[in-house]
Amino acid sequence: MDKLTKDNICSFVKISISDKKYNDELLFCLSAKVIKRIKDILYIDLTNYQGVISSHSIRHIKKGHPDDISYICDIFEILEKFTHIKKSITRDRRTGSSLVSLEFYKTYNKKTVKLVKLRVYRKKRLELKTLFVKD
Repeated sequence: MDKLTKDNICSFVKISISDKKYNDELLFCLSAKVIKRIKDILYIDLTNYQGVISSHSIRHIKKGHPDDISYICDIFEILEKFTHIKKSITRDRRTGSSLVSLEFYKTYNKKTVKLVKLRVYRKKRLELKTLFVKD
């Protein structure tokens, strides 16, 4: 897996927004620092998990939070330097099963960005679900 950069992510965001039929995902490794911070705070071990950004999730964010789409390019900074993190549990509307999500918060110039990543246990993936600026 090649090293993913902020420019790669920004290009992926542009393609995903401009082509509604585009269906791909970016995978990246979580840094040891991020894994350790999450384990220290939430007692969740994400060793060997991959981060995932899908074109579908980007379009979902664009639809619901169009002014906040540019923060996807900062996903590494949000993960590496989050100011707050919490775990939430939601119910899958289709299956009724419980879904564990991690909410990463990062403050930029008095604005707090909330990044929600869905934890997929069996596949060892931490998938981008949504991202927006909290009021």
